[in-house]
Amino acid sequence: MNALRVGHYIGRADDFYRGLELIRGEQDYRCSSALLAIHSAISYSDALRVGLGETQIHADDHRGALASLKRLLGSRRIKDEGGFAQFEYLISMKTFVAYGNQRLDEKRWMRINLSAERFANWVWRVAKELNMEGWSDGAE
Repeated sequence: MNALRVGHYIGRADDFYRGLELIRGEQDYRCSSALLAIHSAISYSDALRVGLGETQIHADDHRGALASLKRLLGSRRIKDEGGFAQFEYLISMKTFVAYGNQRLDEKRWMRINLSAERFANWVWRVAKELNMEGWSDGAE
């Protein structure tokens, strides 16, 4: 059952990420690609947390998701903790991108896209390193 739940979140994350890749360089779709980047990271985090044994995933508590992810991975000796900073940045940008009064400038837009890419790669490395149930090979 856990593998199915993990697969569900991975599928969602991959869907968002593939959508991001389709419009990544398109200036006319900055907000759309930024939100896809952010939501892919949230879903990848959800997949990791479920794979690590979290039973409840709550919508809109993304800071809590970061704290939970740190707690769940804290007892495991992962080689690279750089994904935490990427995820923290992405969730900090969600309200700005979706509801903010300021324009999403090119510099911030590019950073969001780069952080999403780095976080996705980190998630897959961590899942592989921990040999997590439900993570399919080659779906990176």
